[in-house]
This record gives sequence, structure tokens and C-alpha cells, in this order.
Amino acid sequence: MTLHKQIFAVVLLALFLRVLDFSFPAFTAEEASIAFRGYTLSKGVDELGRSFPYLFNSQIDYRLPLTSYISALGAVFFGKSEMAARIPFIIIGFVLVLLTYKVSTQLSKEKSFHIFSTFIVAISPVLIFVSKVPNEPIVATTLLLWLFYLLNKNKLNSILIFLIIILLILTSKSSWFIVTPFVIYTVFIYRNTLNLRDKLKLSLISLTFASLAFVLFLQVPQGARSLSENNFSLFSDITIKNGINRIRGQGRESGWPPILGKILVNKSHFFAAGSLHWLSNIQPAVFFSQFDENANLSFVSMGAFPKTTIIPAIIGILFLIRIRSSKLLLYPFLIVLPSALIYPKFSPEVVILTLPFVAYIVAFGFLQMNGIFRSLILTLLMLELFSNFLFLSPQVKFTNDFRPEWIKPIVQEAFNLSDTGQVLISDDIAQDITSFIEWYTPFNPEDAFLDIPYPYKFRQTNLGKIKLVGASDNFRSCGLGENTKFFSSKRDLNRVKTLNSIQVTSTYLNSREEVVAYFIERGVCIN
Repeated sequence: MTLHKQIFAVVLLALFLRVLDFSFPAFTAEEASIAFRGYTLSKGVDELGRSFPYLFNSQIDYRLPLTSYISALGAVFFGKSEMAARIPFIIIGFVLVLLTYKVSTQLSKEKSFHIFSTFIVAISPVLIFVSKVPNEPIVATTLLLWLFYLLNKNKLNSILIFLIIILLILTSKSSWFIVTPFVIYTVFIYRNTLNLRDKLKLSLISLTFASLAFVLFLQVPQGARSLSENNFSLFSDITIKNGINRIRGQGRESGWPPILGKILVNKSHFFAAGSLHWLSNIQPAVFFSQFDENANLSFVSMGAFPKTTIIPAIIGILFLIRIRSSKLLLYPFLIVLPSALIYPKFSPEVVILTLPFVAYIVAFGFLQMNGIFRSLILTLLMLELFSNFLFLSPQVKFTNDFRPEWIKPIVQEAFNLSDTGQVLISDDIAQDITSFIEWYTPFNPEDAFLDIPYPYKFRQTNLGKIKLVGASDNFRSCGLGENTKFFSSKRDLNRVKTLNSIQVTSTYLNSREEVVAYFIERGVCIN
């Protein structure tokens, strides 16, 4: 079989794996929010009624615009549907596989290397996952590899390079930390054949756009708070300050001079902790065991690549060192650098960006292996991958809290009942249940429009005739003529038991067969 036929077969496999079990995995609340926002943007406004904004709201931070507008492209062609939400990201994941092949031709003339590297990215469980749901990492990963390809072409396309850098800046704040060192390392160290003028031009452009992104973001009312809470926790975490004060206090009790305590114990001491955290994000346990602890981005007990690839990965590292091509090995370390600032949270969304480069290292290892042993590992890769696809129930149960497919009948029934009166829903039935109501029902976006220019961690609780009930809301017995239906969590069921004549009509189960919601047809109202 010729090289082109083999690559074509791998590309078809990649497409097949990304459309297999099309509705899997179920959306997280954040993904449902992006999908619904894409639908509203296709009509000209976002979910709060703002005309084509450049910053969006989420439960944890501001969201940059590119991913949401990509989602809107799907809605333009397919309306409010699962097809619209998934197809744009399946296409982007598919483009990543094609880019992997193109970059492989720059790294080696060995045809088997081209096939192995493309094949590994095609079957990477994490890259399959993030190719099927609305998310930032698959967009950023594709753009970063595209940037690497453009920077290593014989003829530079400066305009396209600048465009890719801008798109990266508009995709994720992690890109702000990555793009400049990535460009500088590539043009000055990895590819040192460019003339100095081009090196300085590309480096200055990347630095300018990254700096401009920071400056403009700080002009947003909650911009500094967003960076502090989500990107600079190493410098702002209150527990760090408390720990420093405690150690200094112990030093004073032991007779240390106060000035010595300030010199020896300060926030710079925690750069060591941030560095260790940075390294922990690229350890073998992440790539070859469990990629993220809640299996939100991969199959249960399965890393970025099936566990057997650790053998060719080690061989690939030794091979690159032996032939003095170890410069490629530093890209995963460089890309995950923002993890040192996001201490102490694990950063799987950043680690995803390294996967194509890890795939190249693994592919180099495959080239050095015995044919029989290599075939055995490749067979095990496919067996483990398809066994996980064939038996999805463990994955569904394990991600019960993060990807609640069981939420659909609850929100759909609640929406149907809102035609006859007000409906109350406990806000802790699922994380950010508003997003699921908006996405999984024929909800009218105008019922949630609000005049908030820059919403930060804003929680929408009023959805027309649907009202979300929080822990601070007070319950009362309904008066004459009040027709209110209540979907209660266990938390609120205990609170309404004190009211007269309250009776649970039906219950709803989650993926683990546990009761998560109780339907009370009448008698419960809120002040």
C-alpha cells in the first residue's frame, strides 16, 4: 500500500472515531453554554442579548470569543441541534490530524514516521473527546500546531502567521502565556536558519499581540480579578499569605530576627512549588495513565494515549537525544509553562496542547522498535480504544456529575410544564442547570436577555416562567390561585417538608440510579 493510501486510511479512521457514538460524550454545563451561545450568536446576539460581544460569561471566568463564534457557524447551517454543536469541533479535530501529517513531513523524511505520528493523533482518546464537544483546547491545539508548521516552512507566510497568532490570543488566556516563548524558541533555537530580521519581527509581533491582550483585558471592569482568580493564583492565593505569616510567626517565637524571616520566607519561596506543579502536569502518569482524575476528557483509566505507548515514548526520547535532535523534546515543557501560574489546580486543558508533540516523540520510538513488538503495541492500542467505545456505561457513570446526560428529561419536563404556570427548580440538581435548560429545551433566548455589559461569573436564575431556587431562597405554602410546580433537590426537599400537604409526585434518577430530583406538583412557592 502506498504512503498516500495509508495516510488516507488513517484519516478515514480519525473521522470514523470522531463520529462514532455521535452523541457521546454528553455535554458539561460549560459545553452546553457554548452550544446555546453559538445558537443565539447565529441570530446576532449572545445569550444575554448583547450584540456580537468579544467577552462572554461562564461560571468560572470570562470566556474569550473564538470558540463561541465557531459554535455559531454550526448553528448557521444546522440550527439549534446536536449536529450544529458538534460538527465544527469534529472538523477542527479532523484538521488537527491532517496538520499532524503535514508537520511530520517537516520533522522527518521517513514515511513510516508520517504514518505513525498521524495514527497516534487520530486515535488519541483525549483528542477524540475534545473533537466532539464545544471547547477551547481543541481549537488552541490545532492553531498551535498550525503555527509550528508555518514557522518551519521554507517560505514564511508572515500574514498567515500573524493571523494564527491573533486567533490563538482570541481562543484562550493560556495562549497569552504560551505564544511568545513558543515563537521565540522556534525561530531562535529550534529553527535557527532564519535571518535575524525575520526572527526579531516574528518575536516582536507575538510579544506585541500577547501584551496587547493583557492590556485590553485589564480595561474590562473585572479583568484584574479574573486574572488573579484564574491565572495568577500563585501570587494571590490567600492560603499562601497565611502560610507565610505562620512560618514567620514561628520564626519569631524561635528567636529569629524579623528581617531574617522576611528574607527567607516570602512569596518567591512558592516559585519552587509552582515549578513542581508545572512539572507535575507533564509527568508519565498524566499521558500514559489517567489524563484527568474525573475522566472528563478521556475514558476511565486511560491516559492521553493507551498505556502501552510509554515504551515507544521512552525509546523516542533516547533516540532524539542520541541523534542530537532533543530540541523537539522541550516543546511539551514550554507549552505547559502556564501551569506554574495556575498552581495548585491541575491543568489538563493546557496539557492537551502538548499531545501532537508527544505523538511525534512516540512515533520516533516506533521507528526504532522491532516489527513484531511494534505490531503488538499497535494492536493493543486499537483493542483498548474500541473496547472503551463499545462499553460506554462505565464512562457515563463515572462522569455522572460532570457530564449529566440524565438531566435532559428533567429540564424538558420542567420546560413543558412552564406552559401552564411557574416552575421552580433547585439550582443544585446539576452544576449550572441554566445552561442545560437553555440548550436541551425549545427555550426562547429573549426570556433571559439582561443589560449587563461585562458579566463575570454571573448566574442566570430567572428564565421566564422557570425560576431557579438557591439555598438563600425562602419557601412558603402557595396561596389561592398560585399554580407552581417544583423540581426539588434533596437539599430543598428537607426544607419544604415543614410546609403543609407537600407530596412528592415522582422522582428522577441519575446515571448511577440515584435519586437526584423530586417532583412536587403543588403547594410550594417562594417569597
